[in-house]
Amino acid sequence: MSSSSINEFISTILAKPNKTSNDLQEIINKWHDDLLKNEDYLLQHAHQLNQKQQILNKTTELFIQNQDLLTNIEENLQEFQLSIQTLKKYNDELENNIEQLNNESKNLLPNILSSHKIEQDRSINYELMETVDNHLNELDKTIKQLHEKLQINKDSSIINTIDDLQTCFDDINNLQESIKQIKL
Repeated sequence: MSSSSINEFISTILAKPNKTSNDLQEIINKWHDDLLKNEDYLLQHAHQLNQKQQILNKTTELFIQNQDLLTNIEENLQEFQLSIQTLKKYNDELENNIEQLNNESKNLLPNILSSHKIEQDRSINYELMETVDNHLNELDKTIKQLHEKLQINKDSSIINTIDDLQTCFDDINNLQESIKQIKL
């Protein structure tokens, strides 16, 4: 029953000239039923609001987690960019060292070839030159690998690149030692 029909029902009973206790009990029962229906409706509405609040809480929690994740990503990106800058600096240094080594080897090669030494010295010089060439080739391969690894869109670790850089530096040191031996 709607509230207007309940009011009509109650008005009809109250308009009677002779009201009995049963009439009053019926009014009380109607009000009681109406209050129970309203209570059920309010409980259902409260339950729905509670569910919506839980969904809102979960959404807020996810939003906070996403914000934290975004902050971590931004920090990692900054660290990665610094690492890339450092790697580029090392790469530039390596390229300069390679150029210097190539120039030194070009200058030393004619001197070695033109010197009139005994056959044994000549074979040692050729072996040293081959060693230098091999080291230069290895260094060139390592530099090419380094260029590939410096590309940002590829999945490769900075640790591997740093290991490769260390290998390059070791190769350069070996080359310098070989060149010193050639000069002797």
